[in-house]
Amino acid sequence: MSQAIVKVSPQWLRTTGRFGKAEADRSSVTLHYDEHQPSSRVYCASFESPIGVIYLASTERGLCKIALPKDGKASFFSWIKENFPPEGIVDDRKKNSVVIRQLNEYFIGKRTKFDLDIDLIGTNFQQRLWTELTKTGYGTVITYKQLGKRLHTKGYRAIGATVSKNPVPIVIPCHRVVGSDSKLVGYSGGIRLKEYLLRLEGIILI
Repeated sequence: MSQAIVKVSPQWLRTTGRFGKAEADRSSVTLHYDEHQPSSRVYCASFESPIGVIYLASTERGLCKIALPKDGKASFFSWIKENFPPEGIVDDRKKNSVVIRQLNEYFIGKRTKFDLDIDLIGTNFQQRLWTELTKTGYGTVITYKQLGKRLHTKGYRAIGATVSKNPVPIVIPCHRVVGSDSKLVGYSGGIRLKEYLLRLEGIILI
């Protein structure tokens, strides 16, 4: 697992327990799970953001995928093809216009909470963990150990792997998870982007 030299100032590490302040600060996202009949159609789009080209996809239930610049187009469509039939893949920017607008507002510092529906695709454990991540509010961070306590598990390797597979990064804020020693460890979008996002949110890095 890669790590940066930079550390997060301890004052920003907040232990919230399973419920607490982070619950009130979380993004205003409505999560829909794939436990029922999965969506057969997905609407895809891309846009030029301040951090590079982002690819995203939504179903009728909500946002289901964000691919950061490091992921790229090939990785994005590989995930799409694994989860949706070829005939159901549609190029439609309009269906994603609200997501694009809110992400752009986030990048310029005008938005601290997302107001979106999310169609969360993953295993039961993945969905539980990603749901917990929504409780880590803007401008705060959580350690993998603290996240494990919320989920009542010490399987930190499984936690790390699941965090890295978050299908909708930024909206579900996996960039706010740091190592127990406060170091910026592993991020699917790259350590530089993780540092950029934390600084954008006002986290003091030392």
